[in-house]
Amino acid sequence: MKRAFVVSFVIVFVLSLWILNSGSNQPNSLKQSLLHNGIERDYVLYVPEGLPENAPLVVVAHGYTSSAEIIMAYSGINKIADEEKFLVVYPQGTTDLRGNNFFNVGYSFHASSKVDDLDFIKTLVTNLIEEYNINSDHVFATGMSNGGDLSYFLACYASDIFTAVAPIAGTMMQTTIENCSPNKPMPIFEIHGDADDITLFDGDMADKDGWGPYPDNQTIIDFWVKQNNLELYDAYKFSDINPNDDSSITFHKYWSKVSANEVWFYVIENGEHDWPLLKSPFTFWESPLGWWYFSSSNMDIDTSAEIWNFFKKYSD
Repeated sequence: MKRAFVVSFVIVFVLSLWILNSGSNQPNSLKQSLLHNGIERDYVLYVPEGLPENAPLVVVAHGYTSSAEIIMAYSGINKIADEEKFLVVYPQGTTDLRGNNFFNVGYSFHASSKVDDLDFIKTLVTNLIEEYNINSDHVFATGMSNGGDLSYFLACYASDIFTAVAPIAGTMMQTTIENCSPNKPMPIFEIHGDADDITLFDGDMADKDGWGPYPDNQTIIDFWVKQNNLELYDAYKFSDINPNDDSSITFHKYWSKVSANEVWFYVIENGEHDWPLLKSPFTFWESPLGWWYFSSSNMDIDTSAEIWNFFKKYSD
């Protein structure tokens, strides 16, 4: 885990420099802030041209050590927002005692943190619903790694605000799953590599890696299947569009004849701690390390397009 985390940290550092040096603020993106519990909290807002009233809102949360700008740069969600006309907000985490950006979801080394990211996100969403006349029934959350953990956290503790969530390479801490009691069934879409060596696919109940105990992915999926009362199951193998990436994807779909709610679980065989993309968002000349990192991950799907396909089921 330590080696994988160091590699991930280096990637984030290099991409941060690339974003800083390239002046890569995307058109229609606005860096803003709000004062929450005495802390100036930053976020990046993306407003597509021609955003209609009653549009959906998608919250996109970055990973541990990462940033709002980085996940905006590589995810490609803004392009989907331009096409489908939804508002996107990228909240920025605060800095922990190790000097790393984070969202407070209950990691053991954040036990002393007083940062209330749950209330920050709820406050941010409430403000945006009012300011942009967002459809309050069409509010969604996704995120990578720590941001994926936050998505699960919101599904548990902010189900009065969120309609569905899509954690990528995320998990639920054992304390979260033990106390999770959403006030309504919550559709869930998880994408996870079975060779992920940061957020372990088989969990880490013994807390060998120091994040705190968390269960295996199937236990988490089964939890949400039960929450949604889903009695049917199908599995599909995706076309291996890029055989050179040494990975493939199986789609596990849980559904019901009496409910529109579903749980989707994409398992990336031989997949690591990645946000799968059809191609790297960076050229070799822009960022050699960024190009290598994303070219070395699964390249059979556009994760952002898959996320919106899932969310769109609950926004039409």
